[in-house]
Amino acid sequence: MHLVRYELDGSIRHGILEDGSISEIEGDFFGDRQRTGAVVALDAVTLKSPTMPSKVINAAGNYESHMAGAPKPPRPKPFLAPSTSVTDPGANVVMPRETPVSYEGEMAVVISKRGRHIAEDEVSDYILGVCCANDVSAYEWVGADSDWFRGKGSDTFSPFGPWVTPGLDYRDLQLITRVNGEVVEDTRTTKMFYGVDELVSYVSRYMTIEPGDVFFTGTSGESTPLNDGDVVEVEVEGNGVLSNTFVLAT
Repeated sequence: MHLVRYELDGSIRHGILEDGSISEIEGDFFGDRQRTGAVVALDAVTLKSPTMPSKVINAAGNYESHMAGAPKPPRPKPFLAPSTSVTDPGANVVMPRETPVSYEGEMAVVISKRGRHIAEDEVSDYILGVCCANDVSAYEWVGADSDWFRGKGSDTFSPFGPWVTPGLDYRDLQLITRVNGEVVEDTRTTKMFYGVDELVSYVSRYMTIEPGDVFFTGTSGESTPLNDGDVVEVEVEGNGVLSNTFVLAT
């Protein structure tokens, strides 16, 4: 069972995806998920980002394999991307012409309720579910700026989806990234320096997390620049495949 946000007949709706069909629910994912009785085929709708978060919280340098063997940092290294960086499953990621752009395939978790000062052993109570994510990165801008606002937070740089899957053990899932069908990253979430419980708890010491907020938990590989028309797929075990085409800005 997956939780889907989608567009149909010009309106945004929420539903439960089972066996290729979506059962519409009243309201959003954060209520009682009462079914309206309306059912539609998955291929008849346009998928949208699973939520419109108030913030995207990213984990920098959270896999040893991404950090060229550097030791585990003394604390998590989160940073924020704006909600305007979010784009939909299947939508184009727009690459600026001024600088190269690279993929970062990641597992994401979506927050289910408001929280602050959350203990690590309570974090699972705040997780709506798991999805795929791509922390699109312009590394030259990341290196040039004191803040990563454009290198990580430009419009369309935070696709996630294709839907949210509740009940998965986010502590141990396979994470695969492909570029044009070729596997470029393959790891398990057990290899993160700081897992979801530690990361969410740490961030909640300093800021309130809201329903629909999303945590991108880090990438495992050493990504390379993309070309116009490249298709990047991120797959998380038990969730699905997030696919986006990368196109140069006009």
